Amino acid sequence: MTNDFYPGMKVYLNGEYGIVLQDCWELDEVYDIDVNGVKHKRTDSKMYGLIRWDTNAEFDSEDHRGLFGSFIQMGGKEVDQSYQFKFINEDGTLKK
Repeated sequence: MTNDFYPGMKVYLNGEYGIVLQDCWELDEVYDIDVNGVKHKRTDSKMYGLIRWDTNAEFDSEDHRGLFGSFIQMGGKEVDQSYQFKFINEDGTLKK
């Protein structure tokens, strides 16, 4: 199990499947706080989490960048990479 979103990650939340897009925030300095409250500087300053949901809508995405913990607490989870989307391609574009 991963501890953050990554591009191409397939996810599930509230009855919907989706994929994490390549879009990210690039920050100068990013810190994680561990369970003991100790701050650690991240080596990767890119924050992913823009999710394109598997619907037939032209635009159907939600921004969860920086909110992986909240996503998991809401019941979200990573799904197997072999999952096949009904309406979207692996890059988040609509199937034709």
